[in-house]
Amino acid sequence: MKSKLKWLTGFLFLSAAMLGICYILGNTDVFFRNTRAVSAQAEKGPFTVVIDAGHGGEDGGCSASDGTLEKDLNLQIAKNLYDVLKASGVSVRMIREEDKLLYDMYGDLEDYTGKKKTYDLKNRVRFAKEANCEILVSIHMNKFTETKYNGLQVYYSGNDSDSITAALRIQEYVRDYLQPDNDRQIKRAGSNIYVLHRSQMPAVLVECGFLSNFDDLEKLKSCEYQKELSLCIAAGILDGLSDFLTK
Repeated sequence: MKSKLKWLTGFLFLSAAMLGICYILGNTDVFFRNTRAVSAQAEKGPFTVVIDAGHGGEDGGCSASDGTLEKDLNLQIAKNLYDVLKASGVSVRMIREEDKLLYDMYGDLEDYTGKKKTYDLKNRVRFAKEANCEILVSIHMNKFTETKYNGLQVYYSGNDSDSITAALRIQEYVRDYLQPDNDRQIKRAGSNIYVLHRSQMPAVLVECGFLSNFDDLEKLKSCEYQKELSLCIAAGILDGLSDFLTK
């Protein structure tokens, strides 16, 4: 009885949270689709999402013309995403919670000289594997030499077909509720995206926007926009989970 009550509580809590998300995004129809994710949770137990805020510490990632660093925006959005998913009843783990690289997370070496980036990336993949998560979501920013390019784009791991579903859902939610002119398509990650290339669970990388584009940059620096973006990503994650957890 206690077990059933626990899952019923989780079901109601996640349902209410998803309804709140959809109300904020302006379409409650989405809520009814996402109740499938709640049902999957009740059947299989709590599922886990691992959030990877890219870069950190001495690795700032790409930078904008005004000095804004990718690593800082990644962490801010990742924290917002954590809050939304946690409030939705999901088990969430953050790989990076502060401004640091993670090369020494497991203390494998005494001297990491020349190996910091390699071990940082290896440890992110290892963390997600040990968390036994249903999906790994890596948060990043984009940059290009031409300032005209803008918009969010999602990459997916080719190692698990469910990665495609999650990537599609995230891209669709952002397009439908936040970036109506975004016609970008999801892309399969190559070996150059280490975290996705080496992950064996469903995994996606969200390039949240271009720091080289003025409009994208101003929005990405806005706390309000960061929250809206996090809500869209969270809704996409939950919708994607509902698809491949109920197979």
